[in-house]
Amino acid sequence: MEELGTPPKLMDERMGHEDGSVQARYSHITARMRNRLMDELTEQWEEALAARSAMHARSPVRALDVLLRARQA
Repeated sequence: MEELGTPPKLMDERMGHEDGSVQARYSHITARMRNRLMDELTEQWEEALAARSAMHARSPVRALDVLLRARQA
């Protein structure tokens, strides 16, 4: 998330951390911040899945195999 430029307060929220600092108390997370993070994480997920698919179209791990086969369809 740091690589994506995610605000520290949003990273803390996503990881379940609490920050008692003054900055944390007076900064707020917006819906736009959450949406941007989800879009960027989804993009990274799709890129990782495409890279895995390029290595081999199947996987012995059932959940991953389902995802890889869905990409082929």
